[in-house]
Amino acid sequence: MPVLKKKKQGIASPLLRSEGWEARVDARLLRASEAWEEAPEFRAHGHSLRRLFTTKVAAHIDRELAARPHLVQIETTWRPAKEQRPGVLSKHSYRELDKPDNPDAEPPCPHTQSALIVFGRHAGNTITVCTDSECPVHDLATAARHSKQEAELPTPVMEEAREEETEEEAEQRKAEYEQRRKEHEAEQERREEERRAEFEKQQKEYEAEQKRREKVSKTRTVMFERILDQAPAMFTAAQLRTFLRLLVHIDPYSFLEEVASHFAGNDENAQQTDEEIVLAAIDDTADDKLTSFALRVALTDYVSIPRENGPDPLSEAEAVFAPPQPKSSKKNASKAKETPTFIKTPQKKSPAKKQKAA
Repeated sequence: MPVLKKKKQGIASPLLRSEGWEARVDARLLRASEAWEEAPEFRAHGHSLRRLFTTKVAAHIDRELAARPHLVQIETTWRPAKEQRPGVLSKHSYRELDKPDNPDAEPPCPHTQSALIVFGRHAGNTITVCTDSECPVHDLATAARHSKQEAELPTPVMEEAREEETEEEAEQRKAEYEQRRKEHEAEQERREEERRAEFEKQQKEYEAEQKRREKVSKTRTVMFERILDQAPAMFTAAQLRTFLRLLVHIDPYSFLEEVASHFAGNDENAQQTDEEIVLAAIDDTADDKLTSFALRVALTDYVSIPRENGPDPLSEAEAVFAPPQPKSSKKNASKAKETPTFIKTPQKKSPAKKQKAA
């Protein structure tokens, strides 16, 4: 089956795969994909082809949900919560399971369900998932915790009756067992409550850390853009030395990827390689903006938050290329604006009053 391919990179697009229902894609898409791959004039219609395919995927998902409403809806690619469908499980809220050899066999756990991928990789396909994040069957950490708990706090077992046991002894044996069982359940509940409290504490700490990192990430993005905006037409000796230091530590395998993504935009079907995109961007850059372009190439990999106690090339570049300006004091701001003085103009006497005075 023909697929869309990127020139020189040989990467097959996931849009047209020959697995599952996607093999039944309309023949027009196949003809368009062949033409797009072979004829340069068809490459401009990449967005139209993608929209057509996306429409067919959405229609298939709607038909599946209408025919099988019991399906769990999942996403295989992360995206912000406000963009997700209501009731859809996000990427890390389930565990994908291997396809069972016998579909009619009993599920390995009560949380095993069929799920339809409504967003992300392989959208439209149906897989088997476990929706319990702490399933003792599929989650190794939960299974290990249960085993440790059973070793430390074994489940009480009722003693076997003796051959010549009286009714009173049998009642006493049952009462002792019930007492041990209740104590065991109470201890289990206490430990579970402690574990939940600890989990909630860790979750709050994690969410607070995520908010902090998001704030820091936004600050660093603003810093990066400010460095590019304030890049001079020509580097000074100190700036050139800093720029060369950035080049020494640049990752030769991935430094063009993010830069190419910036100039290519959201066109996932671009037929150019990263090198071709960046070279074309260099040709389109004005002479007085070439230093800004060079800084983008050298600093893009350093916009992300650096490791703790590790070097921070972005902050070092900010100190040289765009040092923050000191904030002006506002104490005397009120004095700058003088209060207007109103001059009282003398009133003119009326003619009647003048005659009376005479």
